[in-house]
Amino acid sequence: MRRTGVPAVVSLLFLVGCASSTSGGDCVSRYERVADAPTLRELKGELLKDVDPRVRSLKVIDEHPDEGKVYVNLLNRRNRTVMSLDMWRQADGTWTAQQWSQCID
Repeated sequence: MRRTGVPAVVSLLFLVGCASSTSGGDCVSRYERVADAPTLRELKGELLKDVDPRVRSLKVIDEHPDEGKVYVNLLNRRNRTVMSLDMWRQADGTWTAQQWSQCID
């Protein structure tokens, strides 16, 4: 009797977990602000100095002038990615760097 109880409990927990994750929950994909600056040059400087002490360089991955976005990786001293960011000019003319936070249920 104990052997059949464990799989039943596990199955019940799985079903409850699935039901809560498909009901809309509070999982929302969004951008998370990392840094802002008046100009693109100042934004790059801030990303190199103030975001993470491991960051040594910034590498532009892709630019989409029609969308207004620049995709960059912040790299450590071994050229390994510390963080990937999207940068763009905001409506007020300032620049922002934000990290996409993908919701995964």
